[in-house]
Amino acid sequence: MKMITNILTPEQIFYIKNQKFSDTEPGTLLKDFSSLLDFIGSAGVPVSGKNNLLAIKLLPHLNQLMSNPLDVKLKRPQQKSFPHINGLYLLLRASGLSEIVIEKKEAKLMLDNQVLADWHSMNSTERYFALLQAWWYRGNPEIIGERERRDFYFSECLYFFLNMLCGDPDLKTKLDVTYFRYGPGFHNLALMELFGFVRIEQNAALSGENWPISNVEPTVLGHALFNYLYQYQQSLNKNIYNDPSYDHEADCWSYELKTHLPAWEKEITQPAMKEMQDSIFVFKVTLASAYRKIAVPGTTDLDELARSILGAFEFDNDHLYEFIYKNRNGITERVVHPYMESAGLCADECVVGELPLRKGMALTFHFDFGDDWRFQLVVESISSENVNYSEPTVIERHGEPVKQYPDWEDEDDWDEAN
Repeated sequence: MKMITNILTPEQIFYIKNQKFSDTEPGTLLKDFSSLLDFIGSAGVPVSGKNNLLAIKLLPHLNQLMSNPLDVKLKRPQQKSFPHINGLYLLLRASGLSEIVIEKKEAKLMLDNQVLADWHSMNSTERYFALLQAWWYRGNPEIIGERERRDFYFSECLYFFLNMLCGDPDLKTKLDVTYFRYGPGFHNLALMELFGFVRIEQNAALSGENWPISNVEPTVLGHALFNYLYQYQQSLNKNIYNDPSYDHEADCWSYELKTHLPAWEKEITQPAMKEMQDSIFVFKVTLASAYRKIAVPGTTDLDELARSILGAFEFDNDHLYEFIYKNRNGITERVVHPYMESAGLCADECVVGELPLRKGMALTFHFDFGDDWRFQLVVESISSENVNYSEPTVIERHGEPVKQYPDWEDEDDWDEAN
């Protein structure tokens, strides 16, 4: 594997080699992250159904467990009202240490015991950089209910730190709470503080703000690591441009850092996806007031599943489509029609048993991007016993399906479905 090296300057090397990593240094990241893990515990905690964020009732208690709890006066504060909790939750989901499970139709956040065992075997330096890598590679704001992004998630942090904090002094004087909210976002600013990249001063006299920020100053470590990460990203982009086959997902940037951090030996292991091609999946597929239950072998490709859904609702297979779901990190994935140009998975090259499906999980089958039909799929069961189906089979029918091409007098059908 090709590696990017020789980015760090002698001064950056000095500060990184002499930095101590502990529960409270260079910031309180590891202490507060440990508090979050303990709070979730082996039993897990309830989360919201749509974005799988922490239940509102849990937030005041969790806030008090943080090193620097905020005085939030809102009657019903949401997760984003607590930027440090919001940032830690982003790291938790991005790290692979947690997953969402459905119990009695309720969503819960659970810790993954296999990855957690990995975490407990790591020292403070290894944990610090495992969370930094999770933020860098998988810190998509979609995880915390923000707008979905398909580009480089860390770019806003790099721009804010290098251009606003360390760049033109006139720009820094224009920073205020409103700016922080949108660029880089309160959760990213909170993470910068937790990682020890910035120091934040507060002024309680600033009324009306949950987090009354009066000043933000970059730290020496922040200067070293953010300049390194920027130079790494520039080199990465150049390598990808010159060689499209370049392995840009590999953690090659860690190798140079590891040279100067002998305590950093282990990497956190991302959980392997369990393939279930020998199982039978039962999907409840709903469109408007009608639904069908379809038993599908795990070896069925998604193009065949698409045809089965359309046939079950008496639709013609005459338009493009995509399957949409969220992966275990909370980031949207798409499997698209074979005729679509996309860097993602293609439906005729992906089988049901290869998807990260679990009981209770919801997916969307988006068909005909003009008329915008959206079939809702829920995984009702997954079984490797009594495998009696060799192809997708409709096992239950409820309600009359809406018409794909209604007559003018039947336009209410289309309105009902959309």
